[in-house]
Amino acid sequence: MAEEDDDEGEVAGLEEEHKCAEGAPEWIVTFGDMMSLLLTFFILLLSFAQLETQKYKLFSGSVMKAFGVQEVTPVFTRPQGRSVIKERFSMKFSAQNMMQGMKASQERHANRAPDGRVDIEVFEDYRGVVVAIGEDAMFEPGKADIRPAMWPFLDDVLVTAAQNEAQIQVQAHTDGVPIRSAVYPSNDHLSAGRAVSVVRHFLGRADRLLDAPLDPSRLEAVPFGENRPVAPNSSEAGQRKNRRIELVFYQKPRDFRRAE
Repeated sequence: MAEEDDDEGEVAGLEEEHKCAEGAPEWIVTFGDMMSLLLTFFILLLSFAQLETQKYKLFSGSVMKAFGVQEVTPVFTRPQGRSVIKERFSMKFSAQNMMQGMKASQERHANRAPDGRVDIEVFEDYRGVVVAIGEDAMFEPGKADIRPAMWPFLDDVLVTAAQNEAQIQVQAHTDGVPIRSAVYPSNDHLSAGRAVSVVRHFLGRADRLLDAPLDPSRLEAVPFGENRPVAPNSSEAGQRKNRRIELVFYQKPRDFRRAE
């Protein structure tokens, strides 16, 4: 009998020892809080990545109100351009964005070329982002009419420049060989005709390619003629390098004049 009582006592003790408390374990509450915070953190990262500035400001205002923030330190925010016409976010001029856009246009034009080769160079210098195009690709010798094969490339250039709010300066260069014709009595006249021809092409295509009118003040034709060679004119190779069109993209200078 004593042994049976001892066995029953041990069983009762085991039942009391293994009896679980009611409700969830205490650690699950902390774990649930941590997972909720992580979820909120990733949601915030996703909202920031979409650049919804207005939604972020509304959200931050609600948080400040909920937590009773009494003082706000002013922080300078770089102004960002947002087009009221396009649905996509539009940035101000960025040399990096222009370089990437111009190189992409160069690659697309190379894919359109039969042999995959184009006489186009994209680089950046003190003037801004520069796209140098050889004369043979742009014009017939001694003429200022743009070859139709270059129209798609110039269209890509115009769209990219408009999206980046870039100023466009068309610089036309010739070699040092004198020219004299009924239309162009000198290299200066020829380069002026070619620079104006490119500007007129951009203005004529803007209405079809852009959602908003192109401000003519963003375009400038600069005829340099033979005055800024990049190679000696003593050889045919040097003359070929000097005969070029350079499209320069840069940020519009700030106007400090006060409105009257």
